[in-house]
Amino acid sequence: MIRRFLWLAAIVLIVWGVRRLFGSQKGATDGTSVRHEIPRSGSEMVRDRVCNTFLPRDRALTVEQDGATHHFCSETCRSRFLEGRRAAS
Repeated sequence: MIRRFLWLAAIVLIVWGVRRLFGSQKGATDGTSVRHEIPRSGSEMVRDRVCNTFLPRDRALTVEQDGATHHFCSETCRSRFLEGRRAAS
């Protein structure tokens, strides 16, 4: 009886560990880890138009171009946006 309980406990721990390990990478498509959390500061949310992620304005990277401010969640998205603009010109 104790052996069965120990096996069951070991299986539960392994499943929990695997879910925790792979669950933190859910949604990342380019190998980067992106954290999605609810902002506590109550700041306005802005959208990264490259990956469509919403994030607080005070945490966003920005680019001023043609009189408009563009917001990005990461340096990767900002670089993709700028490369797309260069290719279009």
